[in-house]
Amino acid sequence: FNGSRFKLFIPSENCYVAFALSNVRCPQPSPSAGAASRGKAKPAEPFGDASKCHSRLNVLQRQVEIVCTGVTLGGVMTGDLYVGQGAQRRDYCIELVASGLATVDQRKIDYGEAPKVLIDSQTAAQENKLGIWSIAQVKKDEPAAAKVFDKGDSKIAEIQISEIRSGNHFFFRVNGDESAKVIDDSMKIFTDTNGTNAAPCEVKVGKVVAALFDDGASNSWYRAKVLEKTDKGKVRVLFIDHGNEAVVSPASHLRPLDMSLGTDQIPAVAKEGKLVFSKVRPIEEDDGIDAARMFQGMAWGKDLKARLHGEAEGQVLVTLYEADTDSPSINEKLVSEGLARIGKRYEVYDIVNRMGNSDSLGKLAKDLEAAQNSARKSRKGMWVYGEIPEEDED
Repeated sequence: FNGSRFKLFIPSENCYVAFALSNVRCPQPSPSAGAASRGKAKPAEPFGDASKCHSRLNVLQRQVEIVCTGVTLGGVMTGDLYVGQGAQRRDYCIELVASGLATVDQRKIDYGEAPKVLIDSQTAAQENKLGIWSIAQVKKDEPAAAKVFDKGDSKIAEIQISEIRSGNHFFFRVNGDESAKVIDDSMKIFTDTNGTNAAPCEVKVGKVVAALFDDGASNSWYRAKVLEKTDKGKVRVLFIDHGNEAVVSPASHLRPLDMSLGTDQIPAVAKEGKLVFSKVRPIEEDDGIDAARMFQGMAWGKDLKARLHGEAEGQVLVTLYEADTDSPSINEKLVSEGLARIGKRYEVYDIVNRMGNSDSLGKLAKDLEAAQNSARKSRKGMWVYGEIPEEDED
């Protein structure tokens, strides 16, 4: 059972009934040990355990009032449930939805059957980013325009780097993101249930499947997006919850992913990030390798403070800090060593304008310009010859 489904005892009839709240849906909680061992466990969803715990604390072993409006083909009665008596009497559906621990059934909304008070409660929970709504929701056909997190200033988060592509390009996971724990646990259950044998699946670019990967301890299944097919019958995939890529054989390393584990249910955990205003040499060049190594030394395996300015072209523009946000940023340290440089002035102005004229971005641009001037005078890194070639400015 979850936060919206209960076993009720009716004294007047001396019987037990299965009862589910109508109009709302609670996320799936973590499976029991018995269900997991039998391979019949459904993967947990974000805030599923919190929703179930809330119901245990507020409904279990309490006298409640129910209004039955229907019954399912499986014999489960559906309707509304009220907790408390007198002035304390409250609609439990509204309580769950208002707390962000349940959502209003979209089909009921589409058909105009959902009560307005429930829809208003869900809207308030969305605006306040409570519970389920604190996690970014996937929107279909969302335009790829720049996204600003806050109108006034940027968002601060604690993150860990999960993949480094270059001195300014990386993937990261936000610490405390409940969806990360949910998908990690769900994929462990998926591996235990299906073993490590591949299975036939549709392989087309953009499709999310399960891909086998050796994490150093054993082979396990992870969610992966197919990026391209190679000439030798293999495919290149991106592990969307970690950010790394691999070229694998579909016959031995891919299998279909359960629908409940799709990105429409649980968004990709790893976010693609880029150090804002910072440009580095390609990884194939010496300065590019040095930049990536310096970035790795400062960031890998550490809890970092990140100022998330917004999103452009699918990448989150970030200022990273090893300590607090008042200390020099990793962006600035790379520039001061001549391993990164600030973009052209019009590029900086464009980003500042698109991200809402943030004060933190304006200050960062000034700090990076000062660090770059110092590195140029000291002939560090790419400034060893005084100026960089014109082709590097493009």
